[in-house]
Parts: sequence; C-alpha cells; structure tokens
Amino acid sequence: MGYKYFYGFLLAFSFAGYNAQVSDTVKKLAQPLDTISYAESSHIGVGGEESKIYNQFKKVAKIASNDELYYFVMNGSNALKLYSGKELFKRKDKRFLDIYTFYSSNPLIMKYTLGCVGKNQNIAEFLKDEVYSAEYYISLRDQLLKNKDKGDEIEKIQLKQIKELGYGKLTEEDVRSVKKDLEKIDQKQN
Repeated sequence: MGYKYFYGFLLAFSFAGYNAQVSDTVKKLAQPLDTISYAESSHIGVGGEESKIYNQFKKVAKIASNDELYYFVMNGSNALKLYSGKELFKRKDKRFLDIYTFYSSNPLIMKYTLGCVGKNQNIAEFLKDEVYSAEYYISLRDQLLKNKDKGDEIEKIQLKQIKELGYGKLTEEDVRSVKKDLEKIDQKQN
C-alpha cells in the first residue's frame, strides 16, 4: 500500500517538475509529439518523403536547451525520448552515456522507421546505431569540406543536409570516445 502512495507522489512530482523544467515555448512545440510512440528518420518511404514527426522534433531541438532535451529523454513520449537522446549525442552532452546506460538496464522497445524499413528495438540499440552511423556522416562531411571550394552544387547540398542532421560539430575522435564508453557499459551489463 505504501508503494502506491510513493509512486503517486513521484508521478505528481514529475508532472510538477515538467512545468518547471521545460519552457512554455518548447512545451508548445513538443506538444504534437507528446503521444507519438514511434519515431522516423528524416526521410521515409520508398519516395523519401520528409518525415513530419522528425521535422517537428527539429523545431523543438532548434530552441530546446540540453536540460530540456534531457527531461524529454526521461519523461517524454517514445518519439521525444529517442530524438532527444540522439540530439544530446550530437551536442556532445555527457549525459548521453547515462541515458544509454538507463535504457540498457530498463529496456523500452519501440518502432523506428528508417527510410522504408521499420524495426522494433530497445531505445538503447537505436542510440548505439546513431553513434555508429555518425562516423559515416562525419567522414563524408569532412571530405566535402576539403572540396568545398571546388565542389559542385550537389556536394554543397549534401554538406548542408549533413549539418541539418546535427553533424556539424562532432568529430571522429568524439565518436571513437563514445564508442569506447558504450563498449564498457555493454561489458558491465553482460
């Protein structure tokens, strides 16, 4: 019986904390994502249409602080949890490893559509996928930056898209460091 009161208090406290931890502007932008239990990549389907869910989150990410994103990772809908976790990685937030550890220990299975392929996995696995795929984007970005002056329009568009995906500041060293930490976390879990 005592546990019911404790969890009721915890739930009420987290809702009260929501109002204090997330600005009204960010709350309003995130509101359409509050009930979304799945996530999508930036482009989906066979035709590569832009994802409305992803685009809505990008609006949130544009103005949200790292603390607000961290709040969504721990208390938001599945879409907000995953997108916010990925964004914190791209922003080099040290709490990303805590997030990965939490979802490794407390699995939360959700659906994610990448292009035209959907799969169900634990959020931790999707976060790990983000880290491992970042190397490709960073390598491509760095190559495009080397050719920036002599690059054609397509290369300039690619560079712009990579930066819009959030890979403007991450380095290969950042990714290697996070990968090592993820491996240590996985070893402790096994």
